[in-house]
Amino acid sequence: MRGKKDMEIGSIYEINPAWAESKKVEAGDSFGLPETAKYGKRYCCYTASGREAIALALRSLEQKRPGISKKCLLPAYMCDSVFFPFERAGWELHFYHINKELMAEEEELRSKIEQVRPGLLFVHPYYGVDTWKPMRSLFLKWREQGICIMEDVTQAYYLAEAGAEADYVVGSLRKWYPVPDGGFVASDESLSDGKLEDSESYAGRRMEILTEKWEYLYGGKEMERSAVQKQEMKNGFLKRNREMEEELDRYGGIRKLSKTAQGILCMTDEEYAGKRRRENYGYLYGRLCGKTKFTPVLGMQDAGADGEVQGAGGGTAPLYFAVYAKERKELQEFLRMHDIYAPVLWPAGAENEDILSEEEQYIYQHILALPLDQRYGTEEMQSIADVMEAYEYGHRAEETFTDNRFSADGAGQVIGIRADANETVATGHIMRCITIAKQLKQRGARVVFFTADVYARGLLKQAGMDMVCLHSEWNHMENEIPLLREELKKADCRKLLVDSYQAGAEYFERLRDLCRLVYIDDCFEDVYPVDLLVNYNAYHVRFPYEETYRGKTKLLLGTSYVPLREEFQKGNTDDGNTEDRNTKDGTPHILLSSGGGDRYNALTGILAKAVQDEELLQVVFDTVVGNFNGNAKELERLAEHYPNIRLHRNVEHMAELMEPCLAAVSAAGTMLFELSALEIPSVFFVSADNQQYDREFFAVEDRMLFAGDIRTEREECLERICGGLKQILGDGELRLCMKEALHKVTDGRGAERIAKAVLEL
Repeated sequence: MRGKKDMEIGSIYEINPAWAESKKVEAGDSFGLPETAKYGKRYCCYTASGREAIALALRSLEQKRPGISKKCLLPAYMCDSVFFPFERAGWELHFYHINKELMAEEEELRSKIEQVRPGLLFVHPYYGVDTWKPMRSLFLKWREQGICIMEDVTQAYYLAEAGAEADYVVGSLRKWYPVPDGGFVASDESLSDGKLEDSESYAGRRMEILTEKWEYLYGGKEMERSAVQKQEMKNGFLKRNREMEEELDRYGGIRKLSKTAQGILCMTDEEYAGKRRRENYGYLYGRLCGKTKFTPVLGMQDAGADGEVQGAGGGTAPLYFAVYAKERKELQEFLRMHDIYAPVLWPAGAENEDILSEEEQYIYQHILALPLDQRYGTEEMQSIADVMEAYEYGHRAEETFTDNRFSADGAGQVIGIRADANETVATGHIMRCITIAKQLKQRGARVVFFTADVYARGLLKQAGMDMVCLHSEWNHMENEIPLLREELKKADCRKLLVDSYQAGAEYFERLRDLCRLVYIDDCFEDVYPVDLLVNYNAYHVRFPYEETYRGKTKLLLGTSYVPLREEFQKGNTDDGNTEDRNTKDGTPHILLSSGGGDRYNALTGILAKAVQDEELLQVVFDTVVGNFNGNAKELERLAEHYPNIRLHRNVEHMAELMEPCLAAVSAAGTMLFELSALEIPSVFFVSADNQQYDREFFAVEDRMLFAGDIRTEREECLERICGGLKQILGDGELRLCMKEALHKVTDGRGAERIAKAVLEL
């Protein structure tokens, strides 16, 4: 397979159009969110944006207190969009100062209050931490003096300590959730009864932008678009988004929250979102402290096992992970080159730029916000941390994991492996190379991985592999050749295994004078000047390898060379018994897998249909949920209702999960070989064009049952999956035939054979 979907971290939310349509509900007057309820206010109104929530609060305040002094004291570090509703309502703006810890100084604030005598004090806890904790006890005192307190929780929506002492709590929901519009105002004073305008038209146009981003990232036609077309598509929806933000700045009315947004928010798991953000913050904090080119803005005393942020504000959920960067523009561009989009919050506005203190100028010039929202998990946070560390260490070509980078048990050959795993290149490439590398090391060779970027560092470190990062472009490999040649010489590397679709014939031609070359080829898209070529796929017979390479290149072709991990080697798992294995807890178990992303939501579809069948309700579905599965919440809801559905995440020992299963369902791909090695009768389906080749092999000779293409015939495919499972469960003779056929596919020792051939070159 050519790799997973293009992946970007940050920027505007994306919304799956089918998901959004399915979540539409009529929330009505009873609509409410748990996180807004925690502020303990009697009244709450949901608006189209945070600034419209401020406008409604101001309108309500003036109706309740017609004699109030229309002077507002705001922090000098503030988004300029906050100023707009005050200016439209005729308020006079004054500012108090914020230090680099994003806290107000009590004495300076007292002085400002005495000097300005404001009717309204506007406070803002930053980035999810209670930066007002030391002065919250003063709020009641100031309220007794007739000053209204308005607290903006746009950056601290989950903060438990916020809002209790404030007259009005306002915030934006668009910053926290994938909704086209959303803001709120909460107060113990009744809110203005003036009619709010309708936001459905605005929300509809915003939905087009957010769903277009989803199509850009995940859409079924993405493989048909060129890089130029994809960039044009991205430029288009980002441009329209900027235009709508500018429209929002100009809009002077107050709209109610759209029904579309209400529907999405009604189905949003706020508890999960908060937990995910806390865990992401904890991971980044642990990785990014102690650096010299950037430093976290807000500290954390301790990141517990669940990633709970214990900082100035106690447990909370941050909006971003804010850092001060010495060279912000340079760091932001470096992140952007790796498809990580970190915004600047905020640019100074015309209202406050002339009164900024030295510390506030530093904030505006150096602060950068790293994304950590609930769309992402540990893998994405690891990617951010890896790129940040690469920047910190001066973009060095060398990454070292061991005291002696090229240490090994014996003074054997040095074998280089050139492979990548990043947000575009699937981890399958690096994982199969790790399997081969382990076999090489067992035979006394020394192995060094060469990568374009730092994304694979965690995988390689966990596997005990040494790595040199070239900091090159993974998709323009020819540009790295001069640097790679230097690194190969330094390592005294005389053999190089390459596993990348980006390597063309010219790439090998420019390296062949330096070392013996090995290539893992899945596609036969070119003729490569290499010494050894591997294609372990059964469909290799479709291509004229023998005729093309005869006498020039040694060929390792066919399923005897499938480089499965040691846990799938039959010496470790085969007891010589083709009878059904013992089922766990006396109940038949079925393994369910659809790859890390499950782009077509196959798992939910299979389970939803299976639980309607009385026979399939009697088996346990061990369901593997990949890190990129965008439908995890739907799976969790199914598992809550049906105890025979068991979800498994971050599975480290897949063979242990697979082996006791009576049957399996899987998308085509490498897992079919793993199931073959363990002789597990299976139903499989296709979810990508190149998987059609797997159909030609696995669907014949009683190896496996083929259910169809989930993309083009979803309902029929799901029916055939459930029907195939019932057929396997009810027919012992069929299971025996399938096991015997699978026994002949692979013994799992392909990596050993590849390693032996490499060493013999």
